[in-house]
Amino acid sequence: MRIDVIDTDQAFDDVRENWDRVFMSDPFAQHFLSWVWLKRYLFRRKRWFILALREKAEGSPYVAFFPLRIVTILNEKTGRFYDEMIMAGNFAADYTGFLTMAEYEQHAVEGFCSYIRQQNWTNLKIEYFYGPPGRREAMIRALQGPDVMFRDSTPKSLNDIDNCVCPGVPLPDTFDAYLDSRMSSQSRQKLRRFLRKVESDADWQITFATPQTIKRDITILFDLWRIKWAPFKGKERTERLIAGSREMLMDCFVDGNLDVPVLWYQGKPLGALANIVDRQKMAVLFYVTGRDENWKTPSPGFVLHGYCIRRAIDNGFHYYDFLRGNEPYKYMFGPDERQISCTLFRSRTGENLGGTLHPRSIRFVYEKALQLYKEGKKGNAEVAFKQVVDAAPQHYGARFGLANLLFEKGKLPQAEVAFSTLARQVDSPVPVLMRLGETQLALHHYEEASVTFQKVTKLSPFNREALYKRGVALTASGNTVEALEIFSTLKGYYSDNPVHREYTEKAKLAFDRLMGSLGIGLSKLPPVPATPKLLHS
Repeated sequence: MRIDVIDTDQAFDDVRENWDRVFMSDPFAQHFLSWVWLKRYLFRRKRWFILALREKAEGSPYVAFFPLRIVTILNEKTGRFYDEMIMAGNFAADYTGFLTMAEYEQHAVEGFCSYIRQQNWTNLKIEYFYGPPGRREAMIRALQGPDVMFRDSTPKSLNDIDNCVCPGVPLPDTFDAYLDSRMSSQSRQKLRRFLRKVESDADWQITFATPQTIKRDITILFDLWRIKWAPFKGKERTERLIAGSREMLMDCFVDGNLDVPVLWYQGKPLGALANIVDRQKMAVLFYVTGRDENWKTPSPGFVLHGYCIRRAIDNGFHYYDFLRGNEPYKYMFGPDERQISCTLFRSRTGENLGGTLHPRSIRFVYEKALQLYKEGKKGNAEVAFKQVVDAAPQHYGARFGLANLLFEKGKLPQAEVAFSTLARQVDSPVPVLMRLGETQLALHHYEEASVTFQKVTKLSPFNREALYKRGVALTASGNTVEALEIFSTLKGYYSDNPVHREYTEKAKLAFDRLMGSLGIGLSKLPPVPATPKLLHS
C-alpha cells in the first residue's frame, strides 16, 4: 500500500482519467468530489493536497483519493498559530468525503488515517462527510488515541434545521410515475394545475440561463435570496456567502454543469433556482433558491422544483438531490433521506501534533509574521518567527527577523552573534551584513564594523549606505585618512534615487567636518540610521 500526495495543477490534471474511473466505481461518490468540480474550486485556493492510494507498484492505477486542505489560524490568547486540516470542498460543497473502489475501502481508511495521524494539526474537521455507515466509524477508530479526541460537531442552524439530513428523490422513468409514487394526492393535483397554468398562460414564463443571461439570472437569484436572509445572517456575512457561491456557481456554468431556471410573471421575476448538474452520476443537485416572499400563489419554489424534477426525468436523470437541510418544504416532493456527519478531531494539548507548524503553513505564518512586524506588533511577530524557526530551523528569513528583534530590544551581543552566524549561511548576505555592521557600530566595535561594511561593498560596490557607514566606522576607529577617501568618493556619486542622494549629502557633510576638525569623535558626525529591514522570501 502506497500513499502519494498530489498538490500541483499538473499532477491533478494527469490523474483525471484515473480519478473518473474511481469516481464512477464508488456508489457514494457525488459531484463535489468529481474531478471537474474540484479542478476549478481547488485551483482558486492554496495549500490543498490530495492523498492518492495505490495498492501495487509505482505506476499502477490509484484506487482511492482523499482531497484535503490546510488552513492556519491565530490563537488570540497565546499569539501562536495553529493548523486545521479540513475537507477540500469546505465552504462550498454540501457533501465531502473520499473516493474509493469498493474492494479497497478498508485499505483506504487505514492508509489515509495513518498519513493524517503523522501530520501536524490541532483540528481535523471532517465536515458534511458522506459515505456508507461504517466509513465514518472506521475513521474514528483509526484516528482517535492518546493524543487525539473527537466529538460530533454538527452545527446548529436557524429554525432547528438539521443540516446533516439531506432529502433527495430517486427518479422513476416517467413524471406520472413520480407523482403517483412520491407526492400526496393534494400536492400532486396542485403541481399539475400550476404547471398547466404556467405553460398555457402567456403572462407566465420559465426561462433557463444562457451565456447571454447568466449574469442577470444569477443576480436575480441572489437579490431575492439577500432580501430573505440578510436580516438573519447580517450584511457582511450575507455578502461574503453570495460572493463565494456566485463564484462557484459561475464555474459550474462555464463547465456546462449549472441550470438557473427563473419563474416570471408579466416580465417580473418571482423566483429562481441554482441546480448543479452531475452528468456523471445523472443527478440534479439543488444548491440555492431566491423567491419573492410577497408572492403567495402559486409558490415560485414549488413550481420551479416540480418543473425541474419533470425536466430531469425527461432527460434520463436518476436523482433529484435537495442537498443539506431538512426544511419542511422539501418533503412536499416525497424525498428519501441521506445522513451525513460532522466530526471534529482535536489534539488533546490544543497545539499542533508534533509541536510544530504543518510544513504547508510555514510560508503563510512567515508572511503573517512580517505583516505583524510592519504593523508594530513586535511581540506577536516574535512568537510567529519562533514558530517558523521551530518548524524549519534553516528558514533564514525568520531567523533574520528574530535577530532584528534582538537588536531592537537592546540585546546587542546576542544580535551580533545571530547576524554573524546568519551572514555565513545565506546565499545573498548583503542585508544581513548591513544589520551586523549596524549592530557592531552600536556596540562600538568599530574596526569589526568597518570590515563588515567592506564585505558589503565588495558584494555591492555602489551600495551608498554601506560606503557611508564604513566611513563612519573608520572615523570612529581613528582611521580618518581612509574615511576621508571614502567620503570623497561617495560625495562624487550622482543618482536620481533619493536614497542615494541622501547618503551623498551625508558624505559631503562628514567630509567637510573631518577636513575642518580632524580628531573629533563620532558624536559630531551625522547619526547612523538603524532602521531594520527584513528579508522577504
